[in-house]
Amino acid sequence: MKKLLILVLAVASFAANSVGTSGIPVNTHPPPPVEDEFYWDDGIMTSGWIWYTGGNYWAVQFDEVKTGGSPGELSNYGATTYPGWPDSTFQGCYMHAFDDLGGYPGTDLDRTFLMFTTGGVYEWVEPDVYVYITTPVFYVANEQIGNYPACDSIGVDAVSGTHNWTGFQGSWTPTTIFGDFMLRCYWDTCVEIKETSWGAVKALY
Repeated sequence: MKKLLILVLAVASFAANSVGTSGIPVNTHPPPPVEDEFYWDDGIMTSGWIWYTGGNYWAVQFDEVKTGGSPGELSNYGATTYPGWPDSTFQGCYMHAFDDLGGYPGTDLDRTFLMFTTGGVYEWVEPDVYVYITTPVFYVANEQIGNYPACDSIGVDAVSGTHNWTGFQGSWTPTTIFGDFMLRCYWDTCVEIKETSWGAVKALY
C-alpha cells in the first residue's frame, strides 16, 4: 500500500505540455563530436514535462548496450527544454551522473549547473572534471530548479521511453509512461580506469 501511495503521489506531481505530434527537430550535437554520444531519443521534441516542486529528477539509464560493459568517463551533458513553457524565463537545471547500485541509481558522482538560453535545442555543459564511472550501467539526470511555473521543462520525444527514470522525493522509479527524456552525454571508453585501495586512477595512454 505504501509503494502504491508513493507511485500515485509521483504521478500527481508532474504536468505535461501537449503539442502536435510533428514536434520540433532539435540541434542534437555540440561541435565537435569527439567522443561517443549516448542517447535514446530520436531528436524530435514533441512535449515537455515538469515537476510541480523543484529538487526532483528526470533521468535516463545507459546500460551495456551503450557502454559495452566497460568503464569510462563522461565529458559533456546535453539536455533540452520546451521553449516558452511553463514560462518564458530560463532557470536552468542541475545535471547529474549516478553510478548503478543493484539496478537503481546509486552514488551521485557529479552535479553541474546547465543554464538554458534558447529552448528547443540541445544545450551542453562540461563538468569541471570529467566524471569517471566504473559501473557498466550509469544514469544521467536532470534536477529541476524551482517550482511550477518558475522552472524549466524536460523535453521528450513521441516514442515511449524504455530507459527513463524519475526521482521523486528521494525515491527512484523506472517508467515507460513518457516519451524518451531528451538527455544525452558524451562518453569516452578509450581510457583505462583501475580501482586501487586509495581510489580510481587512469592512465593518459
